[in-house]
Amino acid sequence: MAPIDLNGTWKLVKNENLDAFLKAMNLNFALRKMAAAATPVLEITQDGDVFKVVTKGVRTIEANFTVGQEFTEKNPLNEKEMSTYMPVWEGTKLRIDNKSNPEAIDVVRELIDGQLVQTQTIGTGDKAVVSKRIFAKK
Repeated sequence: MAPIDLNGTWKLVKNENLDAFLKAMNLNFALRKMAAAATPVLEITQDGDVFKVVTKGVRTIEANFTVGQEFTEKNPLNEKEMSTYMPVWEGTKLRIDNKSNPEAIDVVRELIDGQLVQTQTIGTGDKAVVSKRIFAKK
């Protein structure tokens, strides 16, 4: 049984350190401002360890995966490339690591006080940049 239930529709309510994170992704000023102004919605369908996550924002992205099994999808930094990811439970957190490139984006999702907190990290070590996106259930 999964340690948390992320089912539902979640709307962004707060960003933390998003601009620095987007700069680390090498996005230009205009794209960073557009991303910062967006209020994405996550539609998460979870059946135990099986997930479908649809992110609706500046663009719509869908990810389908099973915790504990690698999956491949377009790299968000370069849509012409594919990346391999590994989702794992880390206690009560869902961690999705980019196995294709350790310098790329890793995502951790957890529930804190009824909100979905998505922590995104790009880079490693001293060069890592961390951003949090906090979502409330609709």
